Amino acid sequence: MSRRDNSKKLTIVEVIIVVFVCLFLLAVVPPAFQQTRTDASRITCNRNLSEIGRAMIIYANDYEDELPRAGGRNSTWHNQLGGGPQGWTADNRYGAYGLGADGSGGMATITSSFYLLVKYAEVSPKTFICPGDDGATEFKLTDDGAGDRELIDLWDFGPEPSRHCSYSYHMPYGLYALSTSSEPGMAVAADRNPWMASPASEGKTQDQLSSYNPDGGQEAIKVGNAIAHKEEGQNVLFLDGHVNFEESPSCGINEDNIYTWDDLSGEPRRGGYPIANYSEPTHTTDSFLVNDSTAHKTITTKEIRSINSADLKETSVVATLDCPVPEHKNVIWCSTFQMTWDRLKNDIIGEPVKIQGAEELAARLNQAEASEADIEKKSFYATAGFVGKGIIKQIQNEMKKRFPSESIPVFYEIDKLPPAIKEKTIASYSYLNANVGFKHPFFVYKKGFDFEDSNGIHSDVKAFCGRTSLSDTNLKPVRGQVEILYYKYGQQRETDEFVVDLCKHTEPYQVVLARVPRRETLRETVDAVEQKISEFKHDSDYEVLRKLRPIDRLIVPDILYKLTHQFTELKGKFLGNQPWFVKGYYILEALQMMDFSLSRTGVTITSQAHLIVAPFINRRRRIEEPRYFYFNRPFLIYVKKRQGSTEPFFVMWVDNAELMQEFESK
Repeated sequence: MSRRDNSKKLTIVEVIIVVFVCLFLLAVVPPAFQQTRTDASRITCNRNLSEIGRAMIIYANDYEDELPRAGGRNSTWHNQLGGGPQGWTADNRYGAYGLGADGSGGMATITSSFYLLVKYAEVSPKTFICPGDDGATEFKLTDDGAGDRELIDLWDFGPEPSRHCSYSYHMPYGLYALSTSSEPGMAVAADRNPWMASPASEGKTQDQLSSYNPDGGQEAIKVGNAIAHKEEGQNVLFLDGHVNFEESPSCGINEDNIYTWDDLSGEPRRGGYPIANYSEPTHTTDSFLVNDSTAHKTITTKEIRSINSADLKETSVVATLDCPVPEHKNVIWCSTFQMTWDRLKNDIIGEPVKIQGAEELAARLNQAEASEADIEKKSFYATAGFVGKGIIKQIQNEMKKRFPSESIPVFYEIDKLPPAIKEKTIASYSYLNANVGFKHPFFVYKKGFDFEDSNGIHSDVKAFCGRTSLSDTNLKPVRGQVEILYYKYGQQRETDEFVVDLCKHTEPYQVVLARVPRRETLRETVDAVEQKISEFKHDSDYEVLRKLRPIDRLIVPDILYKLTHQFTELKGKFLGNQPWFVKGYYILEALQMMDFSLSRTGVTITSQAHLIVAPFINRRRRIEEPRYFYFNRPFLIYVKKRQGSTEPFFVMWVDNAELMQEFESK
């Protein structure tokens, strides 16, 4: 029995062996589990991109071989669509992307391009989430703001779309968007661009890019890899449909770095640092995969927004070309208000319109009658009439018929009027839409463009140009479309004068830019430019100088605004014409709205204006309306004996609050 008991005891050697086995398992098993999770993440990510690739082909078959690209025909990349006032919940694509009435202009995001696969190819939002992308979550209809809408009713992955999409996409905006006929080896989509902010990362810096070395060791290569897969590589979807886990970002055509744009320095595998809303591919085989940055990175892109001209300190809107131009200010004129005035004058009043208290401006408008022959009939609509005879319904029906993509005009001021007054109210309305697309889009100017205003203040602005380098593809046709209409050398380059037609192929409209001295009015400035153009044709070197030569440089700042302007100098003024004066007609509303864009792809102009002229509401007619006796403006107070014809014994004109009691909140 004693021998049997001793045989069951472990020797010291056996104990040591057991301890070492346990330590070995502790060292090996957790990394194995970690590796398993990493492999699972890669597999799921690979499967997601494969499904996205198949959906893109289905989408392209329905859209003339074009891969998903949100927005209009010449929209640009905007980084914050989901955070806009409508954006992802808009009623239509015009509201979602801020498109013009003809489908031009506007801005869209990378995520909204991906979201087209949710809307039109039945891809689940879950497919756009890589398990390794920390902070990214599946987009669901319960997210704030979706309301009772379905997935197909939306335009992006919610108010913070970049948090619901893990993948980067080859830049779909600009000259080199991909189609099914592009090179099969082009990278289409991949894990997030490591140089751009994500939900869990600020994004790598430009200094880190300089330390990335595609020819170096593992650590030097990891700097350029996706963060979602621990910098070990990235899943990449190629145009031929296959997905591969690449251990280096230099996996595009000719070992191109898929996360940077080719800066043409001879080092395409390193490339240029991506800047949100700014960088683009530089040639047809330059894969450049980008994503919308999250709020982790401060984006300084200036958004297009609706602006009331009253809030602008350095911009003025004038009613006619002959109005004096204020010094040191932008000055804007558009013919829609003139057309609206002309319709009121010719169709309703029947003679030049007289405005009491605004005689000078009325005289200018009467004299400057716009010729509708200067605009293509398909580009505008103008009319005037009485509300009681159905002019509002007529305007709305005509706009819906002729410009179906434009919002139906609503006249809120008229709706506020009592029925008896509304019937006699006059509405004069005009609308203009012109899109001038350049035959060949210009190149994005990769740096901030230094613009100096008339006060000598410098600003860095976005711009487009005739070339970024001599190796630019499409260089010759871009420069060949430019025509120099006038050039005069000054004492130094800053004083040169010139006039340029950005694209001589545009029909029926022409876009002319002129850097010349400002005259007293816009009319005088335009006339001076036309005179210079005429004289330049007689220059002995005209045939040479009219072309944008290889030694020449062309840089133009982008301009973008949506502006609303009230002609306050007319509003509230009474008509002086008979019988309108006797009936007490006055201008209730004098409004003009302008949406203008000058970019590398062309010029878009959308404008509308209306004049509302209503009979004055006397006391008898206002008996049904509430009255507000607020003494919140200067007023008179006096005290007198009530009975009899007596003089006051105290009178005071209250002009300010100096003698009033200050309110103290408790």
